[in-house]
Amino acid sequence: MLFGFAEIPSEDYRRHVDLVKRAEELGFDYAWTPDQTFYRDPYVMLALAAQETEVIGLGIGVVNPYTRHPAMTARAIATLHEAAPGRITLGIGAGNRQELLAPIGIDFSDDAARCREAVEIIRRLLTGERTSYEGRHYVIRDVELLTAEASGVRLYIGGRGPGVLRAAGEVADGVIIGGLSTPAGMRYVWDQVDAGAAEAGRDRSELDVVCWISCYLTDDPATRKEAIRPMVAHFIGEAPWSVLRALELPREDVQRIKDTYAEGGSAWAAPHVTDDCIESFTMITEPAKGVERIEALSKAGVTQFCVLLPVGSVDDHRRVLEEFAERVFPSFK
Repeated sequence: MLFGFAEIPSEDYRRHVDLVKRAEELGFDYAWTPDQTFYRDPYVMLALAAQETEVIGLGIGVVNPYTRHPAMTARAIATLHEAAPGRITLGIGAGNRQELLAPIGIDFSDDAARCREAVEIIRRLLTGERTSYEGRHYVIRDVELLTAEASGVRLYIGGRGPGVLRAAGEVADGVIIGGLSTPAGMRYVWDQVDAGAAEAGRDRSELDVVCWISCYLTDDPATRKEAIRPMVAHFIGEAPWSVLRALELPREDVQRIKDTYAEGGSAWAAPHVTDDCIESFTMITEPAKGVERIEALSKAGVTQFCVLLPVGSVDDHRRVLEEFAERVFPSFK
């Protein structure tokens, strides 16, 4: 089991670079930065972090195929690969509909096909060869990246919808699963990923599996649950019904959250998030129980456990990572 963390760069860039350096010292294997809404640019942030670190993996988690053309994404990730060869992973995912896509007027239909086409285009371009491609959503004609070859960059697809998970099984090197860490959630994930892999003649053993989850090891779970409700509201607000049915959450609770999320976003929907919803999408528990849940995920095929940090203070994030390293790593590393 590898361990990573993901955070949104909401403060001065130097503080986030320092956090990546500290995570490397603690023994984390990966640092992920999202291409999310209107925060600091992830490629710039990871390039800065690459200059200050030596071994920690650096991942874009995730870039949105609606807002960045795959050819431009390939150019950016190839440049980042030059700064940290062998350390770069690119995740592709079509989230943040309410917070990003709707406000800038983007039609966000057919997300699975867009993710699949993006992976296919980016993979071809990273080989350094002149490439043409014509898909349903993207076209490139006789394009060649004027950078060093970067075919070693691993390409993941992140999401929770059945179509997106099947696309990951078909074409990606890995899948990023956001906030699904219960047995029911993992069964649902593997049903979809296995279907896509079988369609492409692949086996699930060929894929890395990253489980992103908001994780707090604490002797006071109730206090932490209050702080996490907006993030869970976001998960539920954007999750397809197929996922929520698989998690066996009460339909009336989910419908209330979805309605208020569509009306006013995460903060508006947060008061309607129940403790059962929090349990389905997060890991807020005592350390010993946290270790047990991570061990169960490892047995279920997860290859990387990623601590998903909400928007907040870098100081708080540092304390979370330090506590996680102190209380979890001895059981695994």
